Amino acid sequence: MMHEVQQGPYRGLHFPQLPASLGFRHVFAGRSADESGNLALSGERDLEAALQTRDAWSDYLQVDPLDWVVGGQMHTAHVAVVGGNQKGRGARDPQTTLPETDGLLTTTPGLPLYVAVADCSAVLLHAPGILAVVHGGWRGLVGGILDVTVELMQELGAELTDIHAGIAPCIAAESYEVGPEVGDHAPDVARFRGRDDRWQVDIGCWARADLLQLGVPRNRIFLAGIDTGWDERCFSHRRQGVGAGRNGLIAVLD
Repeated sequence: MMHEVQQGPYRGLHFPQLPASLGFRHVFAGRSADESGNLALSGERDLEAALQTRDAWSDYLQVDPLDWVVGGQMHTAHVAVVGGNQKGRGARDPQTTLPETDGLLTTTPGLPLYVAVADCSAVLLHAPGILAVVHGGWRGLVGGILDVTVELMQELGAELTDIHAGIAPCIAAESYEVGPEVGDHAPDVARFRGRDDRWQVDIGCWARADLLQLGVPRNRIFLAGIDTGWDERCFSHRRQGVGAGRNGLIAVLD
């Protein structure tokens, strides 16, 4: 489970099992009761309001809002290893995001990483000196984005037994009816047969199953257990439609 945190008017969530003493800080920034909290700069959303939200959560994490690194998410399995040269990409202008990038990984202290979600999973991965944030929708999970991320972490020296993972709020089976193009790919523990050829799919359980299959210890994987499809602390594309705001996972190495 995650604990609520407040930053001014904005509401967020935090994994208590992943404290700052591990060597990084994080927050899952969600939707406030007055509908504020959107972090996305794209589409027809209020740009100034989104920048104010980014500023507030930057204060919470004690980072510079001009330093954020943001990927141009396209439901790919592309994970970028980023450092000082990428500082500020997508921080204030969506045109400067890293193109077609759905995962960010760094060994650079003080570099804020951000992924946006509105029903997909946002997965936080940490090993000593290594931090990653991943946008895991069903296409990315099918494409193996968590496999790619864990492999990159191992190449940088991480041991599987040292990896901690947090799976932030995302859409759960109760709220997510899909066709065989999605359900046929999901692991059995994350899908339930619906009517006709339909499935009910739990994205968070899917991400956890992938991490377990990769060898990340069960007792180091933490699932938020919050369904964006109905929980109004989160923005949801499925619940609110195409104009929904975006939640965001922001994390930084100490």
